[in-house]
Amino acid sequence: MAHPVFYDPRRARWKRLRTLFDVAGIIVGTVVIVFIYAALRSEPLQKPLLEFQKHPYHALKETEKEKAIERRKQLVRRSHRRTGMAPSQVELNTDEGIRGAFYVPWDAASFSSLREYARQIDLLYPEWLHVLTPDGRLQSVDEQTAKLFDVVQNGVVHPVDDKVMPFLKSEDTGTEVFPLVNNSTGTSWIDISTFLNDPDAHSQFRQEIAAFLATDKFRGLMVDFEDIPTKAQTGFVDLLSELSQDLHSKGQKLYVSVPANSPDFPYSSVANASDGVVLMNYDEHYSGTGGTAGPVASQDWFSDNLTEAKKVVPLDKLICAIANYGYDWERRPKKRRSPAADVGRIQTVQNAWLAARDSEADVTFDGDSMNPHVVYLDERNVQHDIWFLDGVSALNQMRAARQLGVRTFALWRLGSEDRSLWKIWDSPLDTVAPSLLSDVPPGQDVDMEGNGEILNLEATPQNGSRTVQVDYSTGLITEETMDSLPEPYRLGRYGASADQVVITFDDGPDPQWTPQILDILKNKNAKATFFLIGNQADRFSSITSRIFKEGYEIGNHTFTHPDISELSDRFVRLELNLTERLFASRLRTRTVLFRPPYSVDAEPDTEDQVRPLEISESMGYLAIGDKIDPNDWRETPHQHVSAEEIAASVRDHLPPCSPTDRKCGNIILLHDGGGDRRETVRALPTIIDAIRAKRLQIVSVGDLLHKNRSEIMSPIPTSELWSAWLTLLGFWMYSAVQKLIVLVFFLGDLLMTGRLLSIGALAIYDRAFPKRFAGHLGEFTPKIAVLIPAYNEEKVIERTIRAALRSSYRNLRVIVIDDGSQDGTLRAARAGFAREEAAGRLLVVAKPNSGKADALNFGLQHLRRDEEIFVGIDADTVIARDAVGLLVPHFHDLKVGAVAGNAKVG
Repeated sequence: MAHPVFYDPRRARWKRLRTLFDVAGIIVGTVVIVFIYAALRSEPLQKPLLEFQKHPYHALKETEKEKAIERRKQLVRRSHRRTGMAPSQVELNTDEGIRGAFYVPWDAASFSSLREYARQIDLLYPEWLHVLTPDGRLQSVDEQTAKLFDVVQNGVVHPVDDKVMPFLKSEDTGTEVFPLVNNSTGTSWIDISTFLNDPDAHSQFRQEIAAFLATDKFRGLMVDFEDIPTKAQTGFVDLLSELSQDLHSKGQKLYVSVPANSPDFPYSSVANASDGVVLMNYDEHYSGTGGTAGPVASQDWFSDNLTEAKKVVPLDKLICAIANYGYDWERRPKKRRSPAADVGRIQTVQNAWLAARDSEADVTFDGDSMNPHVVYLDERNVQHDIWFLDGVSALNQMRAARQLGVRTFALWRLGSEDRSLWKIWDSPLDTVAPSLLSDVPPGQDVDMEGNGEILNLEATPQNGSRTVQVDYSTGLITEETMDSLPEPYRLGRYGASADQVVITFDDGPDPQWTPQILDILKNKNAKATFFLIGNQADRFSSITSRIFKEGYEIGNHTFTHPDISELSDRFVRLELNLTERLFASRLRTRTVLFRPPYSVDAEPDTEDQVRPLEISESMGYLAIGDKIDPNDWRETPHQHVSAEEIAASVRDHLPPCSPTDRKCGNIILLHDGGGDRRETVRALPTIIDAIRAKRLQIVSVGDLLHKNRSEIMSPIPTSELWSAWLTLLGFWMYSAVQKLIVLVFFLGDLLMTGRLLSIGALAIYDRAFPKRFAGHLGEFTPKIAVLIPAYNEEKVIERTIRAALRSSYRNLRVIVIDDGSQDGTLRAARAGFAREEAAGRLLVVAKPNSGKADALNFGLQHLRRDEEIFVGIDADTVIARDAVGLLVPHFHDLKVGAVAGNAKVG
């Protein structure tokens, strides 16, 4: 008797195959387990020792403190929502207190505060627009270049913001936005008298304002023109009247900020022309010409200004601005003919606290002015006086204003504030409000110590604490003591050098561009550091090995190049671990250098930007920033940044650095992957020549830190070589699986395309010769059986049987095989077709569950001898009425063994 080709009654072949599968399974399982363990296990790297960075400030001696306090005393003697109504529609200073805030785009902390506290802000005044020229055209500042540009050019309005409005819309905070226009360059106030007195300039200004406000859902305008000469005040009021008419015709409102305590200012006229007057009730002492050290807004001065303002501004138009910032006055001694002078510099509240921490000086609460104060000596023994306003002063001022009937407030400014004030911002009169100020969160600022672009996270945020004393007769806080100062993120900066530069490359390796860059570096005998994406390094392992073998430093740039600020801590660690394990397994080294994609530069401004570094710091990495960024990665649909532009941008910011050049540094950022890098390749020789032309050395990151290669990229110990080999095998398997998936999809696409084309061709042929079976249809009508295996198909089995029995091909019988169903499939199949079953057109059989194939075989046992053909369909398939009749004629050809059709699944 003939046997099948692979007949093996003793199953010897299967035993050998099973053993082979078992061994392969053990090997693969071991590799997978080791690989997953290595990827998830986080073992801190050995970071090189770095000197702790701190400002060299120190506190005054006790006698100096007493003298300073006496001088301050002498100086003083000498000198929220209840309705759903839109905020701008609420009558000001009613029981429903409206809250506003000023936003500035030049401080990243301002956006961080907005993002955190937007729901406590009803009216937002973003400083986006400037009028600095006699013709009255609108200008704004490009955040990338820090240069002014015309907002309206050839009738086209150019955007000034890509963060605030999208954020407010996405969060649906209910905040109404009134763009602010001022006459400030950022460093000084410009005399705009000519503009204010020119009707034609008014017209251009109004047209451009109207065009700008029409670009988004703005609710009006905030005008903040300062230092207006007397000769221009009439023109100023005329302009406000014109703007008011323009805005009111469109349902918008006009707000105007005005100085406090300015006898010559036309308060009444401004109030008549506007919907709201914001009294900037601060800068009692200020920086700049004529400014002297002293309180920013002493309590009595603040209250007196508000009292006077109520006389000339209607209460339903008055908004009181509350400040939270300060000035650091440097007391410059008398030199020859120059008298002693106080030179002030604006400080955030957090920076005032940092100065107190670094100098170990106390934050004192001046009892006369009720303003906090810090005095210290810098590294030159020059005395500094910091006067500032914090959460305590804000509470006192808001309570004093409430006693005068003022309930509407605006904060100057977001990003510089003591964040504890937000706890009392909505309800300053609550009896528990003073106690809410006891816990003091750190500001949004980052404490940057030292110089350089190599960043080391040295402290994470910690809240401070304060104790306050309240005079219950007045409701004011009369004393505050900072028991501990809040600590923001503290970053140590390292690597500053007057004569050294590092060239770094991100996003590689790339098979096209990286080898060209390596050739140029080799020919020019120049060092470089490559921050590699793990996935790329694995795909192009030979290039990775070449980079390492040719002596270049390698840094971790994550495994897949995500924005780690949007990932959970676990996935950030996984990204770093995978790349670190790849380097360890393939190069036998570990690197402490890390550059996050997208998320960090050499000057991270806010805790949002630093937070991603907290994880890498815990893993032992140093974050490598970059001040010299020529943006070689930027691409437009029709243009790349040219090689000449890239080289010029680098050359213009090489050391030695001037104090005003914020892009000057020691680390250059270029890219060898992630796109078309031909211009970077062309620019590289020019960049190297430009660096050497300035007699600068091209060094590695380790050289900037005065560390050798083994301290930056330490070899893995011998005891870990076995793990490295298994991990490398795991990466090989990972790569093989990736390639297999690509191959499977490619073959799948190829087969699907081939099937589509072949079926299409056959369909066309079938249409061209539709009656080729016509001569046989009458005589070729063999008996057939329709087999329907079913398992738990109670809901659809009746419909399937009925469709099969309704077939236009009459010489058929239906066999239903119930494969041990747990529901009522068998009962439903028999109950509805008793007549057909009795007539022999339907047979319903049952068996224990053993799968579809076994059910079909069981059904085949019930075929009659004269049933030559069977049709198999699923229990949820509705067969077309003419389907069997179209299938059967094909079997007239004895060479045809099977025919398939398109199934309609119900």
